[in-house]
Amino acid sequence: MRGTIIAGTLAFVAGVNAQYYTNQSAPFNLVLTSQNTTLNGSTLGSCHEGAGIEGLCVAGNVNDEFTGPLNSDSGSYTFNYTTTQATEPTGVNVTGLLTWLLVGANFETSSPMQLDPVPTSNVAVPLLQPSEEGQLVAFDADNKLVIVRNVDDTQPLPNYSFKALSNWYACTTDSGYLYQTLAWVVGTETAVPQNPTCQKVEVVRVFV
Repeated sequence: MRGTIIAGTLAFVAGVNAQYYTNQSAPFNLVLTSQNTTLNGSTLGSCHEGAGIEGLCVAGNVNDEFTGPLNSDSGSYTFNYTTTQATEPTGVNVTGLLTWLLVGANFETSSPMQLDPVPTSNVAVPLLQPSEEGQLVAFDADNKLVIVRNVDDTQPLPNYSFKALSNWYACTTDSGYLYQTLAWVVGTETAVPQNPTCQKVEVVRVFV
């Protein structure tokens, strides 16, 4: 189990501070679309990876504490965006934090999504935990979850190139427990996951 992922994620989050993203969308589920009929239509849910740390598991996994189907708590997420916006706009020009509400016996706290990189892999696992840091994401016009690239370093720099990427896969991962979880393949849109269990998916926001 990885006790802390803050230091490892700094390269991904670039110092994004959650306190500036306090406007919040209505709750929604995260639904997968895929050419794999087993995955297509599956819903993601928060699953235990460690103390206060949750992964994004594919519903229906019979592994440890995550057996699905989802309930209203495990599969409910929000999009936190900047306080400079009065209402949530649409389009990838608006970035923010994907968050989940961690509820304990006597507390409730927001858990932003972070990417947990591993130096020996190009597959990063999204994890949710209470933190002041988080990975910036966006939703496109079709409500697909994306990460926006601003610089294309496949060409000599400076090379500013705005593009919404959707490098999402469903993979068997181990960030504390062995689950089938959402994962992000690091690199360009043509990057191939080195984890052989990974299957391509898109992640769609469906409001509840």
